[in-house]
Amino acid sequence: MEGNLKIDISETNRGKEQIIIDRKFKYNFSKLKKDNTKIYRCTEYKTLNKCKSFIILNDNKEVLNYDSSHNHPGNEINASKSLIKHKIKDEIKKSLIPSDIKSKRIFDKISQEIGYICPEYKTIKSQITRYKNKQLFPNVKTFDEVPNVSEYYKTIRGEYFMIFKNSNIIIFQSPFQAKLFMENKHIFADGTFLIAPTNSYQVFITRTYVTELNCFYTTSILLMTKKNKLCYKEVKDHNILNTYYKAISNLCFINIEYIPDIFNKIKNTCMRYKSTCSQFLNFLDYFEKTFLNIYNTKYWNYYNNIDHITNNASESYNSYLKNLFVKKPSFYKLIYTIQFEESKSYYDYHMRIKGIWRKKSRISERVDDINILVEYYKNMEAELKNIGCSKNDIIENWFNCLIRLNNEIINFNKTK
Repeated sequence: MEGNLKIDISETNRGKEQIIIDRKFKYNFSKLKKDNTKIYRCTEYKTLNKCKSFIILNDNKEVLNYDSSHNHPGNEINASKSLIKHKIKDEIKKSLIPSDIKSKRIFDKISQEIGYICPEYKTIKSQITRYKNKQLFPNVKTFDEVPNVSEYYKTIRGEYFMIFKNSNIIIFQSPFQAKLFMENKHIFADGTFLIAPTNSYQVFITRTYVTELNCFYTTSILLMTKKNKLCYKEVKDHNILNTYYKAISNLCFINIEYIPDIFNKIKNTCMRYKSTCSQFLNFLDYFEKTFLNIYNTKYWNYYNNIDHITNNASESYNSYLKNLFVKKPSFYKLIYTIQFEESKSYYDYHMRIKGIWRKKSRISERVDDINILVEYYKNMEAELKNIGCSKNDIIENWFNCLIRLNNEIINFNKTK
């Protein structure tokens, strides 16, 4: 008889192990013997029935002894109810985002497996909801509450993210992302406000371009709590300021020799409007100090090496992330997304490096457009020098190139 027993593993409402025999009788864990075998007693043992039935199992859940002398009938509905609750709870427990689990969907699937002897979903709904709420991530309301260390700061492969955190920023970078960051010279950054958790202001993402695969991969994700002081309202409705604001981001494509002069031309023009663009002027001061004085311009200039441009890759990735969330995510829901996206990148990279997946074809239309335009102004510079024009004329030549990059290519409508 023991060889024909149908044994299911379940748990009590308090989370302790429970055995269900033939989907009729339930047994709760009672005692662990010295030889590591476990004794389970019928759940009616502590009731008025005083049922003396028990079962002894080894570590492999093999039956060593079974006393089936029940003094009460089996209860298939009650046993099925315990079993189905356990299976749903197990799915919730395994999920990285318990709130996303559709309990009713799991119930429908499991109830078909169990058969016609199954409770209605409404009889277990409240218990499942309470259990789900207990499994939810801690509610991180402010940036200061973000922990420095957490069991959730892991990749799906089980590697810990490297974390840098201070009062204004927290950076997540996996060992794989750090490797990409170190091995590839092209690093790009872009920020978005749309997917920032409710306790942060902005998400800043760095990406690298792996030349041999013609692919972009994320190398770190930063959460920032301080609001960027640049006021977009100052420039968006002012034609001249808006043009110069866009021009700053395109300085990387023009002749490095004339960047300081063009920058000064932009800044001096903006000074005429200082009463209405004080924050934009602050941004220009920051740009000058950081990218013209502290960092060598050659590290971010592509004048002689325009292999690719990044706004499409960065902006489209931010749009992709935005579409993952119906509303601003909680902190831990974003962490789950970071985990999942890191895993996808890891898999994609290794499949392409091994040659299992094809390397991406180079999409060069806009890159070629930029090269053609820049080459035109290179030739114009050479012509101006040949006819003895002044340096100011050459500066004006490259300034015109910058404006055309704004209007015709870089910020051209994406429906082109």
